[in-house]
Amino acid sequence: MKILYIVLLIAVFTGSVIGGNIDYLTNRSVNYFRNFARNVATEGADLVSYNPAGLVFLEEGFHISFGNEFLLKDYTIDAVPFWDTTSVETYQSTEPTLFYPDFYAVFRTCDWAVFGAFTVPAGGGALDYKDGVYVMPLLETGYQQAINMDPYYFALMTDGNIEVSSRYLAGTVGVSYAFNDIFSFSLAGRYITAKKTYDGMADFVIMYPDSTGTPVPVGTSSRVLDVEKTADGFSGIISVDVVPVENLNLALRYETRTNLEFETNTAENDWAAAALPDSSFLEGYKQRRDLPAIIAGGISYRFSPEFLLSTTFNYYMVEDADEGEFDGLDDDYKNGLDIGIGIDYQFTPKLLGGLAYLRSDLGGSEDTYSDFEYNLDCHCIGGGLRYAVTENMALSLAGGRNIYDEGKGSGIFEDCTYNKSVWYFGLGAEISFK
Repeated sequence: MKILYIVLLIAVFTGSVIGGNIDYLTNRSVNYFRNFARNVATEGADLVSYNPAGLVFLEEGFHISFGNEFLLKDYTIDAVPFWDTTSVETYQSTEPTLFYPDFYAVFRTCDWAVFGAFTVPAGGGALDYKDGVYVMPLLETGYQQAINMDPYYFALMTDGNIEVSSRYLAGTVGVSYAFNDIFSFSLAGRYITAKKTYDGMADFVIMYPDSTGTPVPVGTSSRVLDVEKTADGFSGIISVDVVPVENLNLALRYETRTNLEFETNTAENDWAAAALPDSSFLEGYKQRRDLPAIIAGGISYRFSPEFLLSTTFNYYMVEDADEGEFDGLDDDYKNGLDIGIGIDYQFTPKLLGGLAYLRSDLGGSEDTYSDFEYNLDCHCIGGGLRYAVTENMALSLAGGRNIYDEGKGSGIFEDCTYNKSVWYFGLGAEISFK
């Protein structure tokens, strides 16, 4: 049970709170909600995130873009408790993400574009399970069995809650250059600082069988967890854009892996014990959890001045980001893939509309799902409008929904069913000084 408890403690609380692929997020602008196929777009300062080489297509001058996204999240765990296999316990978090900003700045002149950005490339939210989660009494059961050296002890949770947050902030700078009317190239660097927090408490009744074999209360316990993990790292971004014939555009982007070593700062951890030296929640514990390298791109074709059709893909090299058994990344993850299609339609000279679909395969499976990391595959639907208020200013409103596949765990989580529902919308503005 000591080994089981160590595995539980390390595996359960190291995952992301919300992610596009494992930890990575692609929703870095309101325009992305309007059309997920931004990887091949050629308008908007947010191309810094999606098609930096395409920034050379902007009009000459200074361009800025900023916005905020709102995520309405409903995460649910339905679990058959080990103490009563005839019932189902539901643990739910409906904590929204109300502040998810982005800011872009681009200066375009001649064949050059110089750019910078502030974005949230991963994390960006919190989960708040006000009744705790299924695994908490399992952790306490393992703890009681370990310290009492008796496998017949188990714990029932009478009260509990846990809140987990994940925030990655990034600053990006780079330059783009158009060699000619066909080929352009971009090179950029991005610095990321990340923080994860874990704040929870639980009260338990400790049970042990009496002389007749009937479990009876033999004591109580209370646990508090207050932990923060921080890391920072750097990555490079290479982007190319090719216009082989009029109205046809091809774009490709490569982002290197971001090496992140999280260090633990423990304010309080009542589950820590001398018998559990490998706990990732001990003060000063260091653990790798890298953001994967990404190959992304797309193809677009303008059928008319009003109608643009675009395709997109993102390939996440998650397996390459796996640094070993205790790196915080489940070895059962496979590489992930997004494939999508989107349309832009210019209804009037001032009003642009968009609609898009994306299928996201995150590379997870029943072997990777746990109470705090169930990265489920999903269908994404988005759409929105961009309105040119003046020649130099435009406003954007967009939103959509992720429709997730249901997931079931395995091993100690085989009696858990995981579901998500996420609605999102955003407001943004673009200003140009020509």
